[in-house]
Amino acid sequence: MELFFIRHIFTQLQKNNLKNKSLIYEDELIKSFNCVIKDDDKVIVLYSGLWSFIFNIAFNGKKIPDYLLLLIENIVSKKRTLVLPAFSGETFLKTKKFHIDKSIDRNGLLPVTALKSKRYYRTPQPLHSYLIYGKLVKEIENKTFETSWGENSIFEWFSKNNARLCVFGVPWHKGCSYLHRYEELNQVPWRFYKTFKGDLYKNNKKIGQCIEKKYSKIVGLKYDLSPIVNCINKKKILKSNSTKFFLQSTTCDEIDEASKKFFKKDPWKLIKNKSKIIVNEK
Repeated sequence: MELFFIRHIFTQLQKNNLKNKSLIYEDELIKSFNCVIKDDDKVIVLYSGLWSFIFNIAFNGKKIPDYLLLLIENIVSKKRTLVLPAFSGETFLKTKKFHIDKSIDRNGLLPVTALKSKRYYRTPQPLHSYLIYGKLVKEIENKTFETSWGENSIFEWFSKNNARLCVFGVPWHKGCSYLHRYEELNQVPWRFYKTFKGDLYKNNKKIGQCIEKKYSKIVGLKYDLSPIVNCINKKKILKSNSTKFFLQSTTCDEIDEASKKFFKKDPWKLIKNKSKIIVNEK
């Protein structure tokens, strides 16, 4: 009986040990982000999707999204600029109202947490808004963005600052919206300009109008952005040292170079249902 009890305890310890090995601790997250961010980076754009591993993060009773956001802010520091997507197109298209302090679609826990924290400046685009934290907030506040992705857009600002784009828990072709930039710059025929207008709210009070000009896709379009990702120099993609979650980064310069090469060849490789789409020049 005593031997059986000892074996039972030993088995439980082994199970707990295996379970603990799957947990993600603070020091591992810090080391991983330091692997994908360089000292001379000025702007960090973080696209995230934590659903695949959030329950493995061990923060000793702290609220995971809040503490993780603080952790990332400390790594980036106020000497640099952290940018998070805070898209709200689904909500806005239904109501034509953009509550700049609370409207947000399913962008992941980090942007929702950042918006609630009130530490971030939010750009006033009702479809593709971004949350800005750190050194260059004032510079962004003084800009007027004319389109979602092309000339005089926040993507152009990313490019001029050679921002480091990070994908955290989500693959490049699904999480990094910057990949759309060259669709607009190359005026691909499966998209067309459409202007969206509505009312801007703050603290549940209307404070003005909001507007965004987007290079919108044709209805029924099915495409895959991975061919652009495949053109990025693999040596220029920095990777986390952890096997417990997906975290990688590269710069706008690298994606710009890859996109230019790709669009010179056959951009239609992005479209999965070309034969079913009638392309009308708008």
